[in-house]
Amino acid sequence: MHAARLGAGTAAVIAVLGLSGCAFNPLSTFTTPTIDQIERETVTPTVSDDALVTPGTLTVALDTSDAPQAMQGADGNLTGYAVDAARALASRMGLKVAFVDASSADSALGDKKADIFIGDINSTNGDVSTLGTCLYDAAAVFGKTSDGKSLNVTTETLNTANLGVQASSASQEALAKQSVTANQKTFSNINECFEALESGEVDYVICDSTAGGYLARLMSQISYVGALETPSTLGVAGLAANEELCRAVSNALDGITADGTLEAVHSVWYGTMPYDLTTKTVSGANVQSGDSESSEAMSSGDESSDSSSDDSSSDDLSSESKPSSQEGAITDDDINKLNS
Repeated sequence: MHAARLGAGTAAVIAVLGLSGCAFNPLSTFTTPTIDQIERETVTPTVSDDALVTPGTLTVALDTSDAPQAMQGADGNLTGYAVDAARALASRMGLKVAFVDASSADSALGDKKADIFIGDINSTNGDVSTLGTCLYDAAAVFGKTSDGKSLNVTTETLNTANLGVQASSASQEALAKQSVTANQKTFSNINECFEALESGEVDYVICDSTAGGYLARLMSQISYVGALETPSTLGVAGLAANEELCRAVSNALDGITADGTLEAVHSVWYGTMPYDLTTKTVSGANVQSGDSESSEAMSSGDESSDSSSDDSSSDDLSSESKPSSQEGAITDDDINKLNS
């Protein structure tokens, strides 16, 4: 069922990001269809123009410095997981999409700069309504395997290992809360941590899951092992008073989650790291809350293996992390912001 969902989601992602609205019968011809043969599918908007900041457009606010969820590409355009998730959401609603920079839901929605906000929903304003979750994040463990198999790691395993961690980071603080007395090697950024893991200088890296997943997806032998804490969540929020829009966004978010579209977007940016981090934790970890409370509880006794996650099979990468050609360049400073 997981494979079927991911397959359907991948097809949806291709439609949103590449061939949006294109439909033709592949059995009707063995040649590439001409432009005249391609039918453009019209999607009826699920919300009226009166409920939108800009007619026909879903205006999405997000923190454009929150790499790799959102960042400026080399061409000046926004790129990242949250950006692609927003595109999928707008496509499902039959709308165009536009983006504005905002650090919080209150500032973006209160000033009516945007229809929705995607990010850390820590608002105490009763006017803001949380419509759902689109990403999990936590301090996590990444390891190296030569055979591509999933690594089963416990806190006892970590106790006898050399761990790489960014100095003075939130992940180092999360590690300090565990009963782990391993030898720590500190680095100035996560890129250096992963270089040390790839070279064998350290056995495991402790870092922010989204930053680690972003780098690990391009390294054939490095994969996600498990979370050390209850994940925080990246959410979608709207103005509670705009009931029409909130209902339409909530339904669209449920749709792209149920059919695997959101998980497929997740795999593009974070590789084989599971979408729901609550399903794969480090056994024996004293699981504690992250920066923001997750909407779901996680047991600290879960095994680090996950039957629903795929084996790591990303392309080889040299010791210096390289973004794929479809994405904008990400710097060490971008990754450091995630883990500080």
